[in-house]
Amino acid sequence: MGKYYFLMCLVPPLPDNLGDTLPAGGFGAIADMAKKNINPEDVDLLHALLGVFDSLNWEQFDQGRDCFIHGGTVSLDDMLLKSNLPFFIRAFIEEKERGIHRIYPYDRLWELYYGYALEIGERYGSRFIAEFLGWEVGLRCALVTQRVRERGGDSNNHTIMPFFSSGDFSSILSQIKTKSNPLDAEKMLDEERLRQIHLSEGFSEFSVDALLAYLSRAAIFARWERIAGHFDAETYLFNGGLS
Repeated sequence: MGKYYFLMCLVPPLPDNLGDTLPAGGFGAIADMAKKNINPEDVDLLHALLGVFDSLNWEQFDQGRDCFIHGGTVSLDDMLLKSNLPFFIRAFIEEKERGIHRIYPYDRLWELYYGYALEIGERYGSRFIAEFLGWEVGLRCALVTQRVRERGGDSNNHTIMPFFSSGDFSSILSQIKTKSNPLDAEKMLDEERLRQIHLSEGFSEFSVDALLAYLSRAAIFARWERIAGHFDAETYLFNGGLS
């Protein structure tokens, strides 16, 4: 029996289809359950995973957008006060004050986040963090490179962690080109993410990696619940994604 047997039995089952409703309380309640029941030795791994929401929330907050998603480690009040911020946000603030020489400075925020999360995964030996977040970085870079090149730009000005390599994404990129509707393309990408989560979570149903995989699935279903419930440009561009 794994150390998270009881917690994995307590968390609610996830919907069958993207766009269906999550259990009462949504992703924020699920994340809170994990935070309250995580073993002390695994707190850093949990925070590394949930830091994706802190990055997303800071990216929007720092630009004056009202798009706060519950489930991260930093509350909206702490963002307003700039207190209890994780390392990668503090480092970004310091670099921004000195001047970040990028077309979109928040690419640096994501670079700092992913670098931090992958280092935590390596330090604690988390297969899920290493494989899934590593895959996510590779996918992000591949998508950015394709989109910028299609517009005749230089992808080096937009990619994060340029020397990081995590696989061949040519098949996914080819499928993306067949989708004329942006939402269809996003759904295809999230279906690919769900497949990668399954491949990365390992064989124990009650390990910390299984918990992290469950939370990653829940975050994707939460994203589509938001999109299905209130779709507009603000929701789609700023309040729906994981990265």
